[in-house]
Amino acid sequence: MISQLIETPLCWVMVVTAWFTYQSIFISLGKQRRDRMDTQDSASNEMIPNVLIGALPLMGLLGTISGLQLSFTGMMSQGIDSQVVTKGIADALFTTQLGLVLAIPGWLLMALVKRKRSPSLLQNRQGA
Repeated sequence: MISQLIETPLCWVMVVTAWFTYQSIFISLGKQRRDRMDTQDSASNEMIPNVLIGALPLMGLLGTISGLQLSFTGMMSQGIDSQVVTKGIADALFTTQLGLVLAIPGWLLMALVKRKRSPSLLQNRQGA
């Protein structure tokens, strides 16, 4: 499994995207605690992490398609060789799994950010 992660460039892109997204979420959580940001500023800070989290499963799907393409291309050129077919299918399943494993915690963190922001929205509306 580690070798698949190291050898596949798409996996690296997914991990770096998730790292950047989680970092952005934690920064916005810290700003919410410290400053009680304006609601428009908070909403604009949440847009990029939301888009990137949504892109992670799609990157996993892209890896699935490329893994299956590798399997079928290998079968076409080398015949039905079990090593070629299983490597392609293993890559396909691994990238799908990685996309979901990286996206689900991001969705949960974004729900936490939105929940923490909700009381400040109510206070701003009541104070106005």
